[in-house]
Amino acid sequence: MKKWIATVLAITLWCTPSTWGQRSTEAGLFLGVSNYMGDLSPTPIAASETQFAFGGHYRYMLNAKLGLKASVAFAKISGADVNKPVVNPNPNPRRFSMEAGLLEFAIQGEWHPLATPRFDNAGVYTRQCSPYVGFGFGLTFAEAEVQAGNNSKVQFPEPDDASAFIVLPITLGMRFDVGEYLILSAEFGLRATFSDYLDGVSQNGNPEANDHYFMGGVSVLYLIEAEYGARANY
Repeated sequence: MKKWIATVLAITLWCTPSTWGQRSTEAGLFLGVSNYMGDLSPTPIAASETQFAFGGHYRYMLNAKLGLKASVAFAKISGADVNKPVVNPNPNPRRFSMEAGLLEFAIQGEWHPLATPRFDNAGVYTRQCSPYVGFGFGLTFAEAEVQAGNNSKVQFPEPDDASAFIVLPITLGMRFDVGEYLILSAEFGLRATFSDYLDGVSQNGNPEANDHYFMGGVSVLYLIEAEYGARANY
């Protein structure tokens, strides 16, 4: 995987040598929704458990096609056994449910394969809309509160419960220039975790499968600074 990412970046840079002087910095607010996939959700998710998410994004464009994005996000996830389809009705269902608040810090590298310089050689601004993909690394803090329902024999938190999680954000998005200094980004991302305790349930659920969560929404970004290269564009 590391060799593949390095190859893609090398090809992109080799194909776009004239854009190296076209750096820009932008920052803004994110507003969206979150959901999760784990022991207390059906496959893949329960739409009724979609929750509110918000945060901030900071993006540094190394050139027209490559960027680095730092983000902080606050979100909520929830789940319950009642969301799962009943195949063989149990006269004494466990009826677990949970809620957790998330605080996520992440850094992603972004590739905008169809992007072009926002200013041409004559310095004329051109509005554009371009898709992008992102991949990175993050740290999420969460404290799941689990309700055992009518199963009084089960105690939470479980002995190995955790509250800090390493995550790998994988994002698909679309970047659109509203104006010369105002940018709109719409994106959807999966957060892969290395733990089965995001929802607080593991030994009392399926300890063989890690939990994941999703986050998607819209960011409104303002162009803070642009560095002009020899071709007088960015």
